[in-house]
Amino acid sequence: MQLNLFEDNRTGILLNIADEFIRDRDLVQALSVYEQLLADNPADRQIADLLKLVAGWRNLLAAVDQNPGNPVQLHAISLGLDALCHPTLRPVVLEVLIDGLRALPDPEQTLIPPRFHLGQVLMTAGRYAEAADCFQAALANGNSGIERGRLLAWCGDALTLAGNNAGSLKSYLAALLEDPLTVEMQTIKNRVISDLNASLHFEGTDEIEEQQVPAWLPVWGWLQGIFALPMQPAPQGNQLCAETFAMRLAQEPASEARIWFDMLTHAERVRLIFRDSQELGAVRRLMKNTNRFMFDCYLEKIGTRSPASK
Repeated sequence: MQLNLFEDNRTGILLNIADEFIRDRDLVQALSVYEQLLADNPADRQIADLLKLVAGWRNLLAAVDQNPGNPVQLHAISLGLDALCHPTLRPVVLEVLIDGLRALPDPEQTLIPPRFHLGQVLMTAGRYAEAADCFQAALANGNSGIERGRLLAWCGDALTLAGNNAGSLKSYLAALLEDPLTVEMQTIKNRVISDLNASLHFEGTDEIEEQQVPAWLPVWGWLQGIFALPMQPAPQGNQLCAETFAMRLAQEPASEARIWFDMLTHAERVRLIFRDSQELGAVRRLMKNTNRFMFDCYLEKIGTRSPASK
């Protein structure tokens, strides 16, 4: 008796054919195949669910074709991605989103809160290097309405996932220095940064208010050997000294953590390059008076005590 391979494998073959139609973005033909399968197997709940799923996404994607260039419509599609597990349909939907966003006049500048952005969609699609380039293009536009801290941290995430650890740490440091309050610490993709944040929450809990923890992470990161200080000398005509920092602290109390990082950098330049004991003592006293917890950690790191610590 000769086997009829098509009949024996009809369901599997038709499912594969439906997948090919989906890959070609021809969801109408894919639905036709599912309808054939359901006619053959009317009690098969799995096929009925596939038919319903693809029909719903056919309507959503058709709306994009009918109304191109509409970021709100694209955002509506993105909201269903978390629940979309179909291994063939999901990449197609992501490509539709990417193509739709790239067709906008300023794709890198388009953001619908909290996270609908071309770079985020590229990361979801596993295209991490492209995502990093997208965030960097947005940052290069000085008129961007997107918070720089948010973008820089997202860029750090993309570089982390792309395997560029050194680049990611530079991006996270820039985010935490420039605009720490917009950094989404709960979604950071880099384990080192997540652990750094957790350790400061634990060790500095009595010294630093919770909402200020991200702003202090650049200092804490240097103390833990994660971040580097910009040790090149200050430009000519912009000579720093303890008095300059004291004025900044009086004028910008909300920027205390950033100013402390700058004082730390200055103190290390003075200690290692200029070797000015008088200036070193003055800036260290200011560092101690501003944040004793961080100052004690600093002295422990460099393995010394000074008159400023007495």
